[in-house]
Amino acid sequence: MNEELNELIAAYEDEREELTKCLNDCLEDFDYLGAHKFQQGIAMANHQLLILNSIKDPSYPKKTELENMIRYYDRLKTLRPLISGYADEQIAKTKVRLNMVSNQKVIPFYDGQEFDDAIFDLAYGKILSFVFHLKKSSNLYLKFKCKKNNLIISITPDEQIGNEIFFPKDKKRLLKSLGFKRNKTKEYFQLKFSLTSFKDAQPVKTIVSRVIYDVFYRNELDTETTLVIQSNF
Repeated sequence: MNEELNELIAAYEDEREELTKCLNDCLEDFDYLGAHKFQQGIAMANHQLLILNSIKDPSYPKKTELENMIRYYDRLKTLRPLISGYADEQIAKTKVRLNMVSNQKVIPFYDGQEFDDAIFDLAYGKILSFVFHLKKSSNLYLKFKCKKNNLIISITPDEQIGNEIFFPKDKKRLLKSLGFKRNKTKEYFQLKFSLTSFKDAQPVKTIVSRVIYDVFYRNELDTETTLVIQSNF
């Protein structure tokens, strides 16, 4: 998966670089309408890069935040020399935090053996279903079950999700772009994944990671999740 992720990241970085060149050309020609469109394209590429880098490294958003803080204080020193001492102090503190985050090995919570085992046990009929809690206090979860050789992944019904979780129309559109559809009663979103040639859990984990990072964002969710398994016995 890392090789595929690296290829995707490189492709989006190349696209962003090309869009930036086009943006600069538009600005030189005073084509502000064209520049606006290329700015939108750059924003979309940046968003995808954030998602992909977060899948690869769950610490990426925090590292990016700290790096941006360092750049901010560097600019502040130039703009307001009188407070350069304060800025240097903040830069030093932020660099310590960045170093700590960079040296931490963070494993995605959906990337453990327990999650893999649950997927395989479900696919081969050893368990009936399992619930993957993303934010227990807000009743946000993914439920996994099998039906007619399909793995069905469903999300908490809209009306049962806690108010702390922001779930507007744009997030629902993102779910649809991932393949989720409303169930027959329109109460919740679900996705059907064919198990006809099922061999490993990685495609399922990729879907889960997109839901986490693209739809609900990692910082809204619990740092540790709970699997609740419904056994056949």
